[in-house]
Amino acid sequence: MNRDRVGQQLVEAKVVSSENLTHALAIQQGEGGRLGSILVGMGVLSESTLLEFLSQHYGVPTVELATCSLDPSLLALLPAAVVQQHLVVPVKKTMSRLTLAMVDPTNSSLLDELRLRTGLQITPMVATESDIRTTIRQAYERPQNGSSAGGGISSGRGTTDHKPRELGTVGSPSPTTFDRGTTLSPVRDSASATNGQLRMTIDRDASAVDVVNTLVQEALHMEASDIHVEPLENIIRIRFRLDGVLQPIYNLPKDLHPSLLARLKILSNLDIAERRLPQDGRMKIDGFPQVDIRVAILPCLFGEKAVLRLLNQSALALHLTNLGLDQPDLDRVTAALENPYGMILVTGPTGSGKTTTLYSALQYLNTPHMNIVTVEDPVEFQIQGINQLQIHEDIGLNFSTGLRSFLRQDPDVMMVGEIRDRETAQIAIQASLTGHRVLSTLHTMNGPGAITRLIDMGIEPFLVSSAISLIIGQRLIRKICEHCAEPDLLTPAQLRDLGLDDDLVGTVQARKGRGCEQCHMTGYKGRMALFETLPMVESLHHIILSRASTSELRACAMQEGFRTLRQAGLTVLRQGLTTVSEILTETSDEGLPVFVLKDS
Repeated sequence: MNRDRVGQQLVEAKVVSSENLTHALAIQQGEGGRLGSILVGMGVLSESTLLEFLSQHYGVPTVELATCSLDPSLLALLPAAVVQQHLVVPVKKTMSRLTLAMVDPTNSSLLDELRLRTGLQITPMVATESDIRTTIRQAYERPQNGSSAGGGISSGRGTTDHKPRELGTVGSPSPTTFDRGTTLSPVRDSASATNGQLRMTIDRDASAVDVVNTLVQEALHMEASDIHVEPLENIIRIRFRLDGVLQPIYNLPKDLHPSLLARLKILSNLDIAERRLPQDGRMKIDGFPQVDIRVAILPCLFGEKAVLRLLNQSALALHLTNLGLDQPDLDRVTAALENPYGMILVTGPTGSGKTTTLYSALQYLNTPHMNIVTVEDPVEFQIQGINQLQIHEDIGLNFSTGLRSFLRQDPDVMMVGEIRDRETAQIAIQASLTGHRVLSTLHTMNGPGAITRLIDMGIEPFLVSSAISLIIGQRLIRKICEHCAEPDLLTPAQLRDLGLDDDLVGTVQARKGRGCEQCHMTGYKGRMALFETLPMVESLHHIILSRASTSELRACAMQEGFRTLRQAGLTVLRQGLTTVSEILTETSDEGLPVFVLKDS
């Protein structure tokens, strides 16, 4: 609602006189400011009366900040410059919702911006301007050191002295540069693992070249796997995928979007004039020769969105012992790899680390005496000594065509990036039955499900049971941040529901992360893999021939000692390495009986 309407309602409610309103509006026109604060300053309206009126007027609850004890971690959710500019104060946070004290709780554009910045739903409460300004001054402002002129606002996080980062706007005629003094605006001030601050700033006259370079540098520093460049109606939202979860990081001025996308397309050898169709490419950034970046461009409502997948070769340690396999699982994998023929399948959803497992297995087999060939879409990492083929569907070079060609290349080991159709499955199985080691992935949720998936594709059960030597199922789960880990009080009933035996309920070291600067306030830092390994034992051969269901295959495998992903997760939970919510999110009990963990 406009200010005149607010003032008129004050008059209609006989809170102020029309003469007082006219005088206040004249002051507002000449000096600016908020009408309610001007009326309070004139002495014709008390702050408590104004607060009660605003609550009724806006239909939202009130809050008196002077009586609140604000959590310092809440103050870090918003940059101090934004808090001062928009007069908002974080009051309370739940799992997905942030309660804010505001002067104008009906400012929908501001609410949308704050929702994008924090990644949380916003619940507004109304407070007086003087109360909010006093709280901001006490919670955020502090004396600057001698090297900095003038007063400033800090992030309220420790003693790190950073100037506020304003939301940049493009003011120069050229769309490729920032106006003088403009910097990028961080969504959070807690992204750096070194000092709790986002390190990224853009110098004056920074070009789109500098922005791309700095985004990649910051993403690598934060160990992000992906950068999302998303044009919204008024801003460009930058999000990083950290430990498998997207986190809002920056908001950029919308005017930068054309030059930023043009720069990404040029680096990726894409058509900069094409804005209607999706495009995919690859690029490298000067200064990061070991980082290969896959770029995917997608036309959206407010412009083209770009997703950058960061493939850091220098950070990749391809070795089976680095995957996190326990000794029994590792023994099964190495035994299958040593077998001169047979198929090894790695299953799991997208982003579960299947490609890393395959590459580690290839590295294990990579010797001068082996001819190893791969067909991939795309080739994610280049491995010396291995012949890698990138498929091109547009010219008819697909997985099945590549496999047929490889069979004439005298291969010892063949790797198929993914089995997507019946034809590819048939060729891969025939290759494994004719003296080749074949490695591939299949999108199923568990190992037993891979068997039924192949049969559903039209592969005869006797071929499936004869060709497969091992199925590996895996998931990636987040690890608890060790810098802010604390006990997680779980009831015995909750632990029993997870599948723990009564004798072991008391031995669980349940923990959770409180959230700190080191983990970007998520409570998690880094990821680890959970594995299940299913060798093709004799009992499975017989039940596969009868076209058994997935549940029947799983029950048969468990009688042979098969350990499911949920059971692997419970072992990790018992060690205090992850949380209950991660185990429940990434694994399924699938109707399994209670699992008795063995003491290690």
